[in-house]
Amino acid sequence: MRGYGLLWQRAAAEKRNAVDLARVAYLKQLGRVSPLDAAAALVSAEIIVLLPDPPTPPRRSHRLAESRAERIARWRFDCMIAATALVLKMLLVHHNAGDFERMRTVIESSPGRSPGLGPLSLVSCESLV
Repeated sequence: MRGYGLLWQRAAAEKRNAVDLARVAYLKQLGRVSPLDAAAALVSAEIIVLLPDPPTPPRRSHRLAESRAERIARWRFDCMIAATALVLKMLLVHHNAGDFERMRTVIESSPGRSPGLGPLSLVSCESLV
């Protein structure tokens, strides 16, 4: 939803309606959304402790570099997504190999931190095309 919000903010006034329609269409087909429960929050905290800094450099868009605070926030959200997939034993389809592969490595090298939860199953979006 953040992506739609950012797109809407940057869109010209005459294109905002199209962004709104795309957002509504996405929400209608979304299906089940898994909550961030206590178990996933605890595993997310463990991942953040094991790997406190984002492994990838700041993103750049429109010649502006992502701030440190934005980069840390993005990293923490990625940790929450990975933790939720790990707890629910779901496949995580991603478009961020640098961060998620590093998470998988750290989780696998520290099995005592989240016993019985591994491994983190990842598939890159690029491999699905």
